Amino acid sequence: MERFDSAQRLGYAAEECAAARWHCWMLLGNFERAWQESDFISAAGKDSHGFWDGRPWSGRHVMLRCLHGLGDTIQFIRYAPMLKQSCRLLTVQTHPQLVTLLESVPGIDRVCTWGPGYTESASNWDMQMEVIELPRAFRTTVATIPAATPYIPIPKQRIEWGANCIPSTGKMRVGIAWEAGPWDPARSIRLDQLTPLLSCEGCCFYGLQKGAALADGRGSAPVFDPEALSVDVRDTAALILNLDLIVTVDTMTAHLAGALGRPVWILLPTAADWRWMMERSDTPWYPNARLFRQRVPGDWRGVVETVRTALHGKRNGTPVSGGFVSARSLQARHL
Repeated sequence: MERFDSAQRLGYAAEECAAARWHCWMLLGNFERAWQESDFISAAGKDSHGFWDGRPWSGRHVMLRCLHGLGDTIQFIRYAPMLKQSCRLLTVQTHPQLVTLLESVPGIDRVCTWGPGYTESASNWDMQMEVIELPRAFRTTVATIPAATPYIPIPKQRIEWGANCIPSTGKMRVGIAWEAGPWDPARSIRLDQLTPLLSCEGCCFYGLQKGAALADGRGSAPVFDPEALSVDVRDTAALILNLDLIVTVDTMTAHLAGALGRPVWILLPTAADWRWMMERSDTPWYPNARLFRQRVPGDWRGVVETVRTALHGKRNGTPVSGGFVSARSLQARHL
């Protein structure tokens, strides 16, 4: 932190230095100090990502906007019931792919999206917030993260659809996603780099990949045809609820599995995002998650080998962190 303090004293933009300190405090898990930096940036009028002006939302119609990534929305929509406890009406504007997923989240009165047919003036909201502002709005600390899962209900008929897509084989059913968005290539891994993992006996692998990387999965070790997936994320959720374990890079699938309360193993690059903090193999955001971190930048080989060993141990009954609950028992809870 002293480096950024010194830079500020030397004349560097105070808001940029505050943003850098914010990132460091979040990595260290010191959210209280991070929110102080956020308050400074907001007061200076330099927060280009924020809508909330700090006013209380009690009795108001709040428009909650989800303008960042799909994973950000899924991670922070957990605050919707807390927000609705005091606001009069809660409308959520989100990505088209997430509309049906969020319609069942407790506390949300209405879900809308952007594009043709959406008229913002018709919603009559009187306060707007961005979904990523909610942890700061509630002054969240590591100890007060609303971590109970699952917090996104999936309708029974969609879970049954997922069960028909992924029949029981007597083997552990493992879903995988290997590519994140193009804005951070360091998060992604090539499918062929997962070959040591995909050869693990006693497991069936199912591709949950979306986007351009779909082609990589066709005809490869994962036996589930990605083309059969709907663009609707709720369908992906139904598939996840019929799997025993999800192994994924840092992308939407990781957050979706975590939000559904499924065991999820997340593969992280050396310079991981702030939300995963530093050095931890667990995360307070998702109790059923286990983190596997690169030790050398760009080296996924060691990560894959560690995951393979852990998966072998899980198949042989060796206790491992990340929690194992069978897909069938989890479905019973949802139903």
